[in-house]
Amino acid sequence: MVGDNGHDDSLTARIASLEAEIVGLRKAVQTRTVIGQATGLISAVQGCTPQEGFQLLVRMSQHHNVKLHTIALKLLDLAAELGPRQAVRAVHSSTEPDGRVAASEWPGVEVVQAARRLVAAYDAAQDSGDDRPEVRRQLADQVTLAGQLLAEKLTEVGWLAQESAE
Repeated sequence: MVGDNGHDDSLTARIASLEAEIVGLRKAVQTRTVIGQATGLISAVQGCTPQEGFQLLVRMSQHHNVKLHTIALKLLDLAAELGPRQAVRAVHSSTEPDGRVAASEWPGVEVVQAARRLVAAYDAAQDSGDDRPEVRRQLADQVTLAGQLLAEKLTEVGWLAQESAE
């Protein structure tokens, strides 16, 4: 069928469908790469198979109620900041024999919450689009405070050495 503009509407719809599929495939490749990297990180740190590492990543995702890709990305970001062992420790918690997470045994809950606050503050500052100096200053202050809180929590659980007073 030819539309008002002289183009075949079915051809236009097919092109739009294929373009959407390409976008989806590109996103899937990026997502799988990040998940694969996080799985490899967990496997290396925990000394387990890639399949077991993937299952741990899935449990982390379910425990934190966060999409698998998002938890994988955060784990890789933490690994860049803290190193691989500390990052896995910060995100992974001990599990009960039935597979439930025993959050009370995991000192990283507050660290992850503080890290989330820092990420949220940073994202808000980046996505603000408001160039007023007082708003930019307020957003920068929120990032600074969130960073200080994260450093405090990391120090409390022994994952960041305290600076010696001079």
